[in-house]
Amino acid sequence: MSQLSTGVPETGTRYPISFIIPTFNRSAVLMECLKKLEDQTFADFEVIVVDDGSTDSTQAEMERYMLQDPLRIRYYRQQNSGPARARNLGVAQALAPICILIGDDIMVSPDFTAVHLRFHAENPDVRFVGLGLTRWSESGQKVTPLMRWLDESGVQFAYNDLLQGHKPNWKHFYTSNLSLKTELLRQNPFDERFNKAMMEDIELGYRLEAQHKLEVGFLPEAYAEHIHPTDFRKTCRRAYGVGHASLLFERLWPESVQASSHNLFYRTTREVLCRNSWLFLRPITWFADVITSVWCPNPLLKPILAYHSALGRRSADSSRT
Repeated sequence: MSQLSTGVPETGTRYPISFIIPTFNRSAVLMECLKKLEDQTFADFEVIVVDDGSTDSTQAEMERYMLQDPLRIRYYRQQNSGPARARNLGVAQALAPICILIGDDIMVSPDFTAVHLRFHAENPDVRFVGLGLTRWSESGQKVTPLMRWLDESGVQFAYNDLLQGHKPNWKHFYTSNLSLKTELLRQNPFDERFNKAMMEDIELGYRLEAQHKLEVGFLPEAYAEHIHPTDFRKTCRRAYGVGHASLLFERLWPESVQASSHNLFYRTTREVLCRNSWLFLRPITWFADVITSVWCPNPLLKPILAYHSALGRRSADSSRT
């Protein structure tokens, strides 16, 4: 592990808030993320950036940025190990009693920090977690119909349910916009067996709810925008990764598994596709990709993504045997 720092006080000095930002090969968008933090109405916070083994210009950009001394910031590098380990490292170094977890592609609004801090001042118990609202950014990317569908359908995030009044729980433990007591995170670190950006946050949310009676407060005023352009092929690869990670999650917490609502025909069809992915799933995915480029949403989206998730789960199961 290596460290660069600027503007950091002597050990033991505490801020109200520590931002924890893992990053990997996104130097340009990371710089935009940090610039948004410069504009906060509440400015008494530190920023800890943990570089998860980037091979792009991240280190050079961070060195250049920190020479300007715009934020109280520390920068750490680790070998590529995934965001779970990166966040654990950041939390271990935090000087504040509250940590805000965001991604390197999250652009926060000016009152973002103040809203999170106010929530914790009003809810001092360690089990309270603040969940802000994140939407696609309309600048810095083209928001496609597919991206809007991912947002509105709840396939990726279920913010629409929360905006309609649903009570948030462990399933909404989204580390793109989340604040917790540092003490809680240190006593309950992210499980580093989740070595990709898949399910590591949801697993911790489930664990905290099961063991500490987690209380999640939804804070739509803690608004942020997400710059992470995607397409149908990338979405399928993400579904595969989520399926792969979900098997570990279910083996850790078998009581979390709910009975499938799919009928026998659907389950059987999915199993056939998974066993013959080269013959069936790949051409169907290609066809769905073409259709989605001109017609979105369409009836193929959810089934194809479910099949890719099942294939990832099957791969994870095979690798253990």
